[in-house]
Amino acid sequence: MSAFGEQVKTIYGKYHKFEIVKDDGVFTTKFYIRRDGEAFRGPYSSLAAAVEAAKREG
Repeated sequence: MSAFGEQVKTIYGKYHKFEIVKDDGVFTTKFYIRRDGEAFRGPYSSLAAAVEAAKREG
């Protein structure tokens, strides 16, 4: 999982802060979820899928 990327969305859960990070590759764009600044889940193929997953965890 890439530690770098452009943060595109922040979701505040009850106990954690989730950040959706966009990682542009050569042929694809992937989205990852960071929880409280740490790598958490991913990759996801779309922003909507990553946001939905973060909301479920929140």
